[in-house]
Amino acid sequence: MSKIAIAGLQLDGPNGDNLYRVTAEIEAVVNRFPWIDMLVLSELNVCGTNPKAAEPMPGPREAALCAIAKEHGIWLVPGSLFEAADGKVYNTVPVIDPDGAVVTRYRKMFPWRPYESDTTPGRERVVFDVPGVGRFGISNCYDIWFPETLRGLVSLGAEIILHPSLTSTIDREVEHCMIRASAAMFQCIVFDVNLGPPVGVGRSLVAGPGGEVLYAAGEGRDIFPLRLDLSTVRSARADGWNGLGQVLKSYRDSDIDLSHYASGTTSEYLDSLGPLAMPKRTLRR
Repeated sequence: MSKIAIAGLQLDGPNGDNLYRVTAEIEAVVNRFPWIDMLVLSELNVCGTNPKAAEPMPGPREAALCAIAKEHGIWLVPGSLFEAADGKVYNTVPVIDPDGAVVTRYRKMFPWRPYESDTTPGRERVVFDVPGVGRFGISNCYDIWFPETLRGLVSLGAEIILHPSLTSTIDREVEHCMIRASAAMFQCIVFDVNLGPPVGVGRSLVAGPGGEVLYAAGEGRDIFPLRLDLSTVRSARADGWNGLGQVLKSYRDSDIDLSHYASGTTSEYLDSLGPLAMPKRTLRR
């Protein structure tokens, strides 16, 4: 068995505590599409974008999400929540199984600096298995701008990358390019769910292992249930997408020196770029 039905919930609504609205939306989707196996939501939809809303994990918000997953017997990836731990705030994605248990949590590795300066980066790559289906990896919004993060997930066997996001800016079209290119480069399915207005700009995107578009959402509220077959990923990795490039094997078999990926490695040029800081106004009084 390699098939799974996943619904993306591109929701709209105010910026703040949306737990009640989100659980109502989950109820509605499961009732309308009782064949759904997994639900995926966007980044920070549940708690809003203020880091002061952070809670410990386990905590009340996460417990409520675990309860609804157990009630309906579904896998639930509720996007990310702000997590308070050891005096720090993390942007964390919990993964909840159909028994209502948290099987893993992923802390966003690349907060959108300098705008997300109050969030501490995570350190661990996270994959998890859905029995009888395959292996999934978690990426969160700005992480996808750093292909090394997805390379790490795929090297651990991830076949589907779940990508909650909260993009509210003019570069959403660029992210569409990255989602499709990442799916093709890593011969996987990238399941991106962005937040809708008024906080995000919507336009979620799901891409297959050749970079092909499996679904493209509009700007507003959108619920998109898809039946996915991981055999397409396995076929692409074995023989190439439509018999073309076998890129994962080529990367594996290459003897090219990639020492610039070593931990802590930098360069004179990169050091010359200066500090990571907020841009300044061009015009001054």
